[in-house]
Amino acid sequence: MALIAPLASAALTGSADPNPTPLSDRVTDTSRLQSGWQRSDDRIVAYDGDSTGLHILTADAADAYAWRTAATLSEPGIDTDQWIGQSCMTASGDRAVVVYAPRQVINDQKGFQQGAFAAVVNLENGTVAKLPELVSLAYFNPGCGEGEQAVLTRPQGDDTQLLTVDARQGKLTGQQTVKGLLTSAVPFGNGIAAATGDSVVSVNGEGRVDTLARTEGMPFRLVPDADSGLAYQVPASKEKVQIRRVTEGGSDRLLGSGLLGALSVRGNGGRVFVTGKDTRQDITGSALPKSWKLLDVPASSEVSTTGSLALTSIGNGAEAAGGKSVTTVQTPGTAQPVGINALIPGTGQTFDFRVKPKALRQTQGAAQSPALSARTAGRGGAEPSVGMQLNSVDDGPAHTTTDPDRACAVTRNDPELQSLQPSPAMVEWATDLAVQGKLDVRRRSGWNGTDLPSYTPQGFFPPVDLKGGGRVPAQIMLGVLSQESNLAQASFRAAPGESGNFIQGGYYGNAGSVHTVNWSAADCGYGIAQVTTGMARSDAKYTVEQQKAITVDYAANIAAGLQILQEKWNQLYAHGLLVNGGDPQYLENWWYALWAYNSGFNEPDASDSAAPWGLGWFNNPANGLYPPDRKMFLSSGEDDARTPNLWTYPERVLGWAAYSQKKTDPTTGTSAPAFTVGDWPTGNAPDAQPPHDAFCKPTVNECDTSKPHKVEGSSQPEGPCQRDDFKCWWHEPVTWTDCAQTCGTEVLTYQATDPEPEVTSPRPAACTSSLPKGALIVDDVPNTVKFRVGNTSPCAGKNWTSRGTLSFTFGSAEQNGATVYPSKIDFHQLGAGFGGHFWLTHTRDPKFTDSVVTGTWTPDRKVRGWARVMVHLPDHEANTDEATYHIDLGDGTVVDRTISQDTGGKNTWVSLGSYEFKGTPSVSLSSDTANGTGDDSIAWDALAFEPLPGKPEDAVTPSPSPSPAPAPQR
Repeated sequence: MALIAPLASAALTGSADPNPTPLSDRVTDTSRLQSGWQRSDDRIVAYDGDSTGLHILTADAADAYAWRTAATLSEPGIDTDQWIGQSCMTASGDRAVVVYAPRQVINDQKGFQQGAFAAVVNLENGTVAKLPELVSLAYFNPGCGEGEQAVLTRPQGDDTQLLTVDARQGKLTGQQTVKGLLTSAVPFGNGIAAATGDSVVSVNGEGRVDTLARTEGMPFRLVPDADSGLAYQVPASKEKVQIRRVTEGGSDRLLGSGLLGALSVRGNGGRVFVTGKDTRQDITGSALPKSWKLLDVPASSEVSTTGSLALTSIGNGAEAAGGKSVTTVQTPGTAQPVGINALIPGTGQTFDFRVKPKALRQTQGAAQSPALSARTAGRGGAEPSVGMQLNSVDDGPAHTTTDPDRACAVTRNDPELQSLQPSPAMVEWATDLAVQGKLDVRRRSGWNGTDLPSYTPQGFFPPVDLKGGGRVPAQIMLGVLSQESNLAQASFRAAPGESGNFIQGGYYGNAGSVHTVNWSAADCGYGIAQVTTGMARSDAKYTVEQQKAITVDYAANIAAGLQILQEKWNQLYAHGLLVNGGDPQYLENWWYALWAYNSGFNEPDASDSAAPWGLGWFNNPANGLYPPDRKMFLSSGEDDARTPNLWTYPERVLGWAAYSQKKTDPTTGTSAPAFTVGDWPTGNAPDAQPPHDAFCKPTVNECDTSKPHKVEGSSQPEGPCQRDDFKCWWHEPVTWTDCAQTCGTEVLTYQATDPEPEVTSPRPAACTSSLPKGALIVDDVPNTVKFRVGNTSPCAGKNWTSRGTLSFTFGSAEQNGATVYPSKIDFHQLGAGFGGHFWLTHTRDPKFTDSVVTGTWTPDRKVRGWARVMVHLPDHEANTDEATYHIDLGDGTVVDRTISQDTGGKNTWVSLGSYEFKGTPSVSLSSDTANGTGDDSIAWDALAFEPLPGKPEDAVTPSPSPSPAPAPQR
């Protein structure tokens, strides 16, 4: 029986009515609100992310819950399809402390634990104070208390760093390192309370750890109350969870219990709310402290400051799950409307909102975090990075669009090496054929405009036979692709059918900074499967042709990724590591291979039989980095995709396999499953999920969630992993279910004989020139660059030839003893616009010279007499209203012309005026503008000189001295 994910209720269309009433961003019928709402101080905060940043949204009861965007948090230079994170509100309700990061960091252990940014957002006026430390993206970060302080945590080796935030001042006021793994840290009393092992502990200002309470399991979700108490949850036997309260003096009391996942504690400012549909059956309200309250709402609801409103669903349709309905086409780089469902507890009143994010202080939210500046400053003594030798094939890096000094195998921004963005149907087709060993579609010589010879994807990357027989189920590979890249081969800027740079993670090793290039820290993950092995410049696993195919061809990339997954299966099989008997037809039996695909496998030490080995602790479901009451990923709805950091990598992949991504048609705006999901005999994929302690056994990996114990001589407090070094590595076969009764199996949509699905870009190139025949066109790429979409040549019949060159100068910086070019981090290409190619970046403040790009068009001949200068503007990714063109008339005279590049979604030629030329002219355009904040895009496409018979009406006469630039024109 195939599964359909439960649809989240925050549908942006509001209802299934064919002519629905547009949703509002506030309560329009205030008679449905509780009496006295005009005088209420109730406030609610929500968050949701898209490619533009993590939006912090807030609404007040006194304003009929009119939603506004307090801030949108992002970092310049990070290319991502979705920002994720979480927040907590301080006691005053005036501030939110936020942790945020690009979605892809959760695929990397270091990124997950030490790669999130932090900020304090003033909910009243929208000011943003970014904090100078990178922190963990674990579900419990940040933690707020009953005052204006918060705690951020960050694992540091075998220890945990606790960072105290004074939200009122917007800065860090304390930092201490505590032995062992601490989770769920919050301000409490005069210090910090946290969970570790089977204990709730307090940490004073000197870092001394004292036990407040011991429990039967790992405590989580700590919430301080107004009476010197601390609410917390702890798993109990038989899938139960306890709600408990401990005081500063160590008095611990059980207040109630229920099913794990059915109850939760929430709160802020000393108020504690117990949420869950059956709270009144599980907990006696009369036994609660005065500052506690029972709310009969879904356990996962976000609750307002007084408990008067609960949010049950939030989403925008652009998250990786993409389950929300949308009514408009989503444009890359544009904030997506957020749908919110809410209810008033105890009344049955429900509300649907639609919020268009628009931050009060966009520049502050997009400014670079000081955490990145600190990291850059701290590397002054580092050795020059690898890959600094220039490739003799490339030009010097100051003027070439490529990166001859790179560390990774294949460069960005080579117009002859663009990645074709596939449609979801193309991805499923290639995956279905690849797992059958039949992905033998012929790529003709020059496929997608490259110099590659003819090949087939699985000719380059033949499938590997599995030890024990069988093959990889299609839904497992589709789940991997969903998690690794959101099913994208090219940058999110490219629509299906459009080409651009390959999607990549840490190509520049810049850790998110738009001002830093650190080749020695580069992560060479390429394309839809994020193939990393063999893709460094120093690697010899693949030939140059194979590396290029991995880069440009989604099908070849899938074939290579499948090879890696097959090799992981065989590596584990050789050690006897089998799941549920090891039949590969069952999806859950790929748990170990997925674990290893993401975080590797630690081979046994031949010289030390007692040394730990196996699958690492990071992806162990018992790890305290993940909430103990989590359900199967996506089983509760697409809202789970807002916070994928709450699940391990195998859990996320199985969730995608069971519920699929949802993708939006770029032309209609409608959402549909991206691929066919697997089939589960019970119709319920969670039935086959392993318990969280399935990979914890004291005799195997020194892990025990039910009976934590202290390792003699260890400095780490009691906890599931008993080792100081967290090497609780798993290396035994396991069986947790009868797969014939409960496990999922694949469902193929495509057979070996099915042709590759076709795709048409919603933004087709402008192939022919509408200019007069004598116009001197200078394109942005040489005539040798061939615009192709796969095997087709959409502009084969073009009626023009480029007569000149577009050259670039890239802003540079001296770092680590070498000259690097940070301006290339945010420099991109797309296979669209005039002739099927244009370049783009984002406008920057002139003081950031290392981020400025200047492009200059120069014809291959002199122009004498009057001519009109025409610039072609693409139909997308060009919207600055401060594009200042410097026009050199050929005799050293320069005239400036400023225009808006926003064409309203059309490919069009725009006049820059007519001039009397006296030699070889040139026109230059730089990305530095007066309002350059990194938000507006600026593009370089074709430019033309149109000869005129005489002086025209739009003639521009140069001023004898520099004059102010004309006002922006639209």
